[in-house]
Amino acid sequence: MTTLIDLYPFNNIRGYRKKEQLLEAGVNGLTMGFPIVALLSGNKILMSIAVGLLGILCLGEFFTWWYPYLFGATEYWQKQYDQKFKSTIIILPSIKNNPIPNLEHLILHILTLITFIMTALLAYKG
Repeated sequence: MTTLIDLYPFNNIRGYRKKEQLLEAGVNGLTMGFPIVALLSGNKILMSIAVGLLGILCLGEFFTWWYPYLFGATEYWQKQYDQKFKSTIIILPSIKNNPIPNLEHLILHILTLITFIMTALLAYKG
């Protein structure tokens, strides 16, 4: 939803072309929607796939946002961050000049982690 609706300064989609917005919304919708479908189905195989998908998503979020925040970003990521996210709502303290995860992504990452944990617990409960 935040990929399609301009909620500046919470998000900053103003720099995205419509095609980029739709592509990102579609990928995010599938990535985040599949675990819900898997859980609702009760199918252990689908839930296991969802756990793997969410684990990969958590790793992606870490290496996209948290590693650069803690240890510094590549020149490319720093440029992308400065153009797209630097003017959004930031609540974490700065570390040097590293890109800081904005509030939108903090919420997203917390929800992703909770969904990963809950899906794993439900998929592998005795």
